[in-house]
Amino acid sequence: MNKKVKNINYVNIELESATGALGRGEVFTNSVITLHRRVQLCLATSGAISTLAPITHVAFGTGGVDTAGNPIMPNEGQNDVNNRVGIYPVSVSYPLDPAPRTTAQYIATIPAPDLVSAQINEAALIDSEGNAHAIVAFYSKGKDPGVSMRFSFNDIF
Repeated sequence: MNKKVKNINYVNIELESATGALGRGEVFTNSVITLHRRVQLCLATSGAISTLAPITHVAFGTGGVDTAGNPIMPNEGQNDVNNRVGIYPVSVSYPLDPAPRTTAQYIATIPAPDLVSAQINEAALIDSEGNAHAIVAFYSKGKDPGVSMRFSFNDIF
């Protein structure tokens, strides 16, 4: 049984051009925690392993929608997006800091010259060992020339 688990429950997309911000994207909730992450969390909290590989990148893809353009629910057994077209490093912050740190915010930017004309519709949080921890699918966002896309992912525990 493929159980839907909401993990990345907030994804914001900001577009920027050389002249400044162009607007903000939508909020998306179509996401899953991968089986890999669930196993790693189980092993870490039970003491079987002492550390987890940190989230270091976001992989972006173009295979997250069906033929009608509707987002396809990611599968917890996936270890990557369906059709990876790029991967970018993240910066991390804790939006609730100094309150209890139960949300990690990962921000990745697709630079203006990259992935021009790509229809981005899926993303995955990737750790330092190359494993996906969470995957989200959303309606396609076209990548225009001269425009960077900044994605922020709130990972809530």
